Amino acid sequence: MVYKVVWTLKALQTYIENMHYLETAWTEKEVKKFAFTVEKKVSVLSKQPGIGSPRNKKQQNIRHTILYKRVSLIYRINSKEKEIELLRFWNTYQNPSKLKEK
Repeated sequence: MVYKVVWTLKALQTYIENMHYLETAWTEKEVKKFAFTVEKKVSVLSKQPGIGSPRNKKQQNIRHTILYKRVSLIYRINSKEKEIELLRFWNTYQNPSKLKEK
């Protein structure tokens, strides 16, 4: 069964922030490859939501998967509603304490 993919406002914001950063630090070819990788990964997640690693033992439904080099996608699986909720695109160069912010 295919899950519906829902982008949260935070996911959209962090995706745009990462794209802006990548546009300044990478070539146009790499930026396009990143955008394609995101599309492809989101498509795969909609079909196989459990492929990411759980963030911790208490919240098995919150997972992360590596997208490209130093960027991960954090998402939540809502099995009851058959939804994948994209929570945040995380550049691993960032301070980990910012990850705890909602």
